[in-house]
Amino acid sequence: MNKITSKRAKLSDVLKVKSNKSFHTFFFENSLSLYQSTLKNKKDFGSVLALGANEREAEELVKYPFSKIVLSGITSVNEKIKEVIRKDKRVLYVRQNIEKISFKEGSFDLVFVKEAIHHVARPVLGLYEMLRVAKKGVIFIEPQESLFGNIFDKFGLTSQYEKNQIGNLKFRDNFVYRWRKKEIIKLLNSYYLNSGYNVYFKSCWMSNRYNLKFESLIRLLNFLGWLISFIPGNKGNYLICFIVPGKDLPK
Repeated sequence: MNKITSKRAKLSDVLKVKSNKSFHTFFFENSLSLYQSTLKNKKDFGSVLALGANEREAEELVKYPFSKIVLSGITSVNEKIKEVIRKDKRVLYVRQNIEKISFKEGSFDLVFVKEAIHHVARPVLGLYEMLRVAKKGVIFIEPQESLFGNIFDKFGLTSQYEKNQIGNLKFRDNFVYRWRKKEIIKLLNSYYLNSGYNVYFKSCWMSNRYNLKFESLIRLLNFLGWLISFIPGNKGNYLICFIVPGKDLPK
């Protein structure tokens, strides 16, 4: 039997977000707590492959009891990641294409991606590849499609980060793809059939692009986003998705 669980982020967690740093920490803590809840040994996270990784993944993942941390991307490693690698022997960096991961099936206990799949031309293929190389779980944190989000797009009210990619020819090779839960479930059904996968969704309205100096104002905006999440079809602009793989994979 397949199991699907869907929740919205807790208000107490949302209100902790008051800076760019706490924005990213929010997603690591909320997603990795889901992964930890499925482990028999809560102090052994096994190996992790972090795709589309930068210094945020390097700084956050070392806080957890992984035996091996493989950071990957399509660019050369930067100085901040090099510093983390020098300090922690569990960490290494390799170049990888999300759409064509070079590792064999089941190479890592966990495969993790944060805000990276929507930058590739074939995001669904990227998720298939993540499922292929994962043994215990896949975490991906990506933009979520919603009614309010689509309205904001029409009036140019999306964050500058995504508006540039859509409207500026300079960013034509940088795609923005928003996921829907039903779409992910259909994908998993086609991949695993009825072999017993579990998927946990957690939705939230969140932004790290306020450029505001006042923490209280950021908290207020996050609180308003949390209230909007109770309107049907508007649970959030971000989706945390944790997938426990099924038993059978197509050959």
